[in-house]
Amino acid sequence: MKFRLLLIAFFIGLFSFSQAQTEPQMVLVKGGTFMMGNPRTSGPYKGDPDEKPPHKVHVNSFYISKYEVTVKEYREFINDKSFKEFQAFREHKMPPPPDSTWFQGHPGVKAYYDKIGKKWWGWHDNDPMQHVTWYDAIAYCNWLSEKLGYEPCYYEKDGGIYCDFSKNGFRLPTEAEWEYAARGGQKSHNYIFSGSNDYAQVGWVDETTFLTGPRPVGLKKPNELGIYDMTGNVWEWCYDWYSPMFYKNSPVDNPVNDRPTGYKVIRGGGWHYQPAYATVTSRDGPKPSYTNYNYGFRLVRNAK
Repeated sequence: MKFRLLLIAFFIGLFSFSQAQTEPQMVLVKGGTFMMGNPRTSGPYKGDPDEKPPHKVHVNSFYISKYEVTVKEYREFINDKSFKEFQAFREHKMPPPPDSTWFQGHPGVKAYYDKIGKKWWGWHDNDPMQHVTWYDAIAYCNWLSEKLGYEPCYYEKDGGIYCDFSKNGFRLPTEAEWEYAARGGQKSHNYIFSGSNDYAQVGWVDETTFLTGPRPVGLKKPNELGIYDMTGNVWEWCYDWYSPMFYKNSPVDNPVNDRPTGYKVIRGGGWHYQPAYATVTSRDGPKPSYTNYNYGFRLVRNAK
């Protein structure tokens, strides 16, 4: 009887440990008001027209993941074959790692690898997950919410996918939340990059990776809030639809562009991009079904 009780206790403890391991580390971002967008009119980081005009924005408090979602975390999701949501939008499988065929299509990258004699990267546990679509990212959010007992935020309706911001589960940041967190929230020093004016201190971009792939999360200096890799490593999907004109008509209070445009916002730059694309104000808008080896994501939850 004692042995049986010990065995039961062991498995309960093992289950609790695995659950704790799955829960991502989150950082509280206290709400506040800031000037969103790029105020610079000259110099190498003056940005593109879609970063302007600077405009006042207020966001409520929220939690954001300390690190980008890693390969190990994403693989747990893919290995769970019970997840059936959003099947019309995505395949539930790991994307292929880069191989010799991919490198043939990227001769500039291949030249660096041949020069240093390094084998291209694969799916290493602590690397940020890459090559995921927007649909993959929101599916992961719902899966993790269900796994940890939270209310899923995303749902399908009339052929589209929407977010219920009243739910307490994991979701992608809005574009305003992303920029506020990248700037350091209430502790912001108004750096060009997330945590520094020197991209080399905080970011994996092509000048620091030398085009040899992403790096494990958390190796560079964090920003003012203790968040890592919001500059470089992988571009991070946001919830908003992308519009180059949105800033001209943006609401002040918790803005989110929920008017479909065919494109979703990505932020932060990546390991294969120049520093100018990795500032806290740089933005881009690929199709939600598109991806490459620079696209990843991090998580947000409401702070209530």
